[in-house]
Amino acid sequence: MIDGPRDINVAVVTQEWDHSGRLYYYSEAGSTGNTTPPIFFPSTTQHMWVPLVSLCSLFWGMASASGVKNLVVFGDSYADVGNLQRLSNGPFWSEDLAVGWNASLYSFAFDGAVCDNALFNDTSDDNDALPSIVDQIEMYYNQQLNLEPSETVYAFWVGLNDIERGFQSKGTEFPWGDIISCISHQMRNIRKVFSSNRFLVLNVPAVELMPYFAGSDMEDTRSNIVSKFNELLSKDVVSLNKHHRALEMDLVDVNALISDMVGNPEDFGFKNASSAYWDVCQGQCTDDMDTYVWWDSIHLTGGAHRAIANSILLSGSLEPPVSLPSSDQVEQALSSNDLHRSPKYSPEKSTGAIEKVVQEIMAAKETEEPTPEVEEQVEEDSSFSHIYFVIMVSVILCIGFVWFTRRQKRAGGLAALSSLVKTNTGRGRFMPLRNLESSNV
Repeated sequence: MIDGPRDINVAVVTQEWDHSGRLYYYSEAGSTGNTTPPIFFPSTTQHMWVPLVSLCSLFWGMASASGVKNLVVFGDSYADVGNLQRLSNGPFWSEDLAVGWNASLYSFAFDGAVCDNALFNDTSDDNDALPSIVDQIEMYYNQQLNLEPSETVYAFWVGLNDIERGFQSKGTEFPWGDIISCISHQMRNIRKVFSSNRFLVLNVPAVELMPYFAGSDMEDTRSNIVSKFNELLSKDVVSLNKHHRALEMDLVDVNALISDMVGNPEDFGFKNASSAYWDVCQGQCTDDMDTYVWWDSIHLTGGAHRAIANSILLSGSLEPPVSLPSSDQVEQALSSNDLHRSPKYSPEKSTGAIEKVVQEIMAAKETEEPTPEVEEQVEEDSSFSHIYFVIMVSVILCIGFVWFTRRQKRAGGLAALSSLVKTNTGRGRFMPLRNLESSNV
C-alpha cells in the first residue's frame, strides 16, 4: 500500500489466531492477536523496491525453514515412554508433540526420577538406581547425536518425586529452592554443552486433584509444597529469559491446565475427572479410557496427555500454531514411523562428564584472546559507498522484520511476546486453556 508520496508501506502483518477445534488461548489482556508495525523505506530507495522485497522474502524463507526437527526429553514417569515403564495407555504428550511437529523424539525420562539423587539423604539402592536428570543428561551426551541446536527443543518435566522424597526427608522444612537450582543448573549445562536456546519446562500437576492424594491427610501439605515449588520454578524461568536474550524458554503450566480439565471435564471431552480408570473399571468396564483424566491414582490417560500436547501446539510456542491430528492418525504415525518413537535407553549413572565439559568450556573462554579488529577499507567511489550502505541497512531491516514477525507468531497462549528491544521477560508465561464457548474473556 502507498502511504503518501515519500514512504512505502512494505508490510503490515496481523497474527490470525488459530481457532481449530473448540479450544483456544487468551492473553492476560484478553487479546488473541498482535500486529507488527509497518516498515518504511525513504523515497530515495523506491527504485530498489522489488529487489528489497525479494530479499526480505529470501530471509523469510530461510528463517521459516529452521523448524523443530528434534525433541529431547528429560523427566520422570510423566515423560517415561518405556525406558523403565509406561504408566499410561498413551500416547504420551511428548509422542503427540513429536507427531505434531513432525520431529524425532529422544526421551531419556525414567519413572521415579528426581533432579539429582544427591539432594536427598534417602538414597537407598532402589532410589539411587533410578537415573536422575543429572544422569539422563550424561546418557544423552554419551549418545553423541550431534543434533542441530536451532532445530532441537529440550523439554524438562520433573519435580513430583523430588517433592515427595524431600517431604519424607525433612518435611515442609526441606530447602525446595535447592531442587529449583538443580533444574536451572541442568538447563544451563544443556545451553553450554549443546549450544541450545530452545526449552520447554513443565511444572508439577495439582496433587490435590489426583485420586491418590484427594481427600487424604496428605492433600493439604503436598498441595502447599507444590504451589511453592511451582512459584519458584516460574520465577526462575522468567529470570533466565530476562537475562539471556537469545533464550526461548517456555513454562508449560500443566498445573493450571489439569485444573481446567478437572474443573470442566466436558469442555475437554472427558466424562470422569475425579476417579482413576483402573480403580473404577479394574479392566471390567467398556468405557473409553481416554474419557478419563486419570489412568491410575497419579498418572494421566492418553487423552490427558493429548490435551497437554495440543495446548503446546496450538499456542504457537517455538513453532507456528498447529492442531494435533486425530488420535487414530497419531497412533498410525507412531506405529508406522520410527521418527516419532523414541529409542529405549538403558540406565546409566553419571560420572561427572557433563560438569567436566562445562569446566573445559568456561576455562577455554577465559583464555581466549580478543580477535584483533580489522580496519574497514574506504570505498573510493562515494556513490558505490552510498549504495552499499543502503543495501546493508535494508538487509538489517529485513532481518529485523523476520525476527519480529516470527516472535509475534509465538506471542500469546503459552508464552507472551518477549520484549521487543532489550529484554526477554515476556517468555515463560503460560495462559490457561479454556473452552471457546464457555469462556468469559
